[in-house]
Amino acid sequence: MTTSIRSVHINPTETITTRNLNPDSIAAAIGCSMFDVVGLTDSIDLFVDDEGLINGSPLNLPATVLAHLLGSRTVIFGTAIAVSVNDGGETIGLTDHQLARIQTGLAQKPDHLTIQKLVESLSPFPTIVSMLRNI
Repeated sequence: MTTSIRSVHINPTETITTRNLNPDSIAAAIGCSMFDVVGLTDSIDLFVDDEGLINGSPLNLPATVLAHLLGSRTVIFGTAIAVSVNDGGETIGLTDHQLARIQTGLAQKPDHLTIQKLVESLSPFPTIVSMLRNI
């Protein structure tokens, strides 16, 4: 029996949505053949396109900001899927607390320290750095 899990689908150019997702279809939901997992605080994982930078996917600023807010200084290209992970490393659905943490992180202006980290990580993108310095 296939179970669906609660996830957050973060598209770089469209809306951010909460979806029930089959864990076996994460790569298809991202739109890639190879994915990577970015571990964040609070047992949240971001599944991302492993080849997003080299295949021309757009910068995913919302997912990049979220990653920086939750402990990973990574830059994300293409679609990202946020899910939870249990102690055994199994992908599971987001809890209410995790979902609220993601929604809050995506909805609020990043704090000064997070902006500084983003400026460093996004230094190859001067237009975005300029924008970050002005918020």
